[in-house]
Amino acid sequence: MHPNHEGFLHPVVDTDNCVECGACEKVCPGLSAAYNLNAKPQSFIIQHKNDSIRYQSTSGGAFTAIAEEVIRRGGVVFGAMMTDDLSIKHDYVEDFNSLAKFRNSKYVQSEIGNCYSRTKEFLLAGRFVCFSGTPCQINGLYKFLGEDYENLIAIDVVCKSVPSPSVFSKYVEYKKQQEGAVSDIVFRDKKRGFLYCTMAHYKTHEDRHEAKDIYRRGSESDEWLRLFLSGKISRHSCIECQFQTANRVVDFTLGDIWETGDEAWDDNKGTTLIYIWTTKGLEFFDSLKDGINYKKYSIDSDEKIIRTNTINLLSSRGQLFKDVNDLTPMAFFKKYAPYSMKIRVKEYGRYLIWRLHLHNLIRHIKHLVVHK
Repeated sequence: MHPNHEGFLHPVVDTDNCVECGACEKVCPGLSAAYNLNAKPQSFIIQHKNDSIRYQSTSGGAFTAIAEEVIRRGGVVFGAMMTDDLSIKHDYVEDFNSLAKFRNSKYVQSEIGNCYSRTKEFLLAGRFVCFSGTPCQINGLYKFLGEDYENLIAIDVVCKSVPSPSVFSKYVEYKKQQEGAVSDIVFRDKKRGFLYCTMAHYKTHEDRHEAKDIYRRGSESDEWLRLFLSGKISRHSCIECQFQTANRVVDFTLGDIWETGDEAWDDNKGTTLIYIWTTKGLEFFDSLKDGINYKKYSIDSDEKIIRTNTINLLSSRGQLFKDVNDLTPMAFFKKYAPYSMKIRVKEYGRYLIWRLHLHNLIRHIKHLVVHK
């Protein structure tokens, strides 16, 4: 796998060793995706009973609950983690404490490396494996394996898109120039609550544990989140994703749910909406129930399962990715995500709403008027 001019990894054939057997084309999910045509998912809302884990998680901590059970069974867990150089890569862990590396969303395309082959080794050795990733990554895993395994628990997410790693590297460089040392970047930090998740930077790992941030902005003002959410730096194939369907091959799909309709659940700490696609997944879910709060949640249409991406091709996309390489970090973000007066007003307004606790008041009124 090699990065293209936009920074996205693509497969490249080693012509020196290629025997033209066609095996790579047969397992490529981009050429022929795997689907479960008999899928009829059941859905629940979930909160991990450990509030510390829920705070560290993107939503309600459902992934950690699943991963903990796999480790209890002597298994291994694969997921995306941030490395010391602030890049995103897949790896595996085998103990409870290390699961913290996987918590919280990473809004960058992760590098799979040899994780598919390592997964197969563990499965053939009889160990339980939990593998989490985006829908396309999980589809790629199933195509690589060629079959399902009873000791495999696969998790994907309700995904918006994957943005460019090269643009993220530019962002990291930009913020280091402004802030100095940065050891941790959290894309969905909950210091201001689930309703106002923010991008947060920390100077050391210890500072992150103590919530001593050196930078904090929300999606209305942070340069990376604005570019990501706009779709300007998303992978081209994400514009028409073929993997975010109602016929998924996974056991579990995890997503945010901002309003459950139950005020007791909507406590601004985060809740996960989980779809269970397989009988194996339902049986595994039964083993989680001592460590989670859960409730059946009805889905009235496939629209809640299938995300229709609203990514439009930027007319100057070619110039943007040229500028990633040619411009200084400050010049690049000033051009494509300027911190204008309009943005500052939005940031201050949202911050003021949080400081005055109006988020909770608005939610309470909504429950009284809409959900009652």
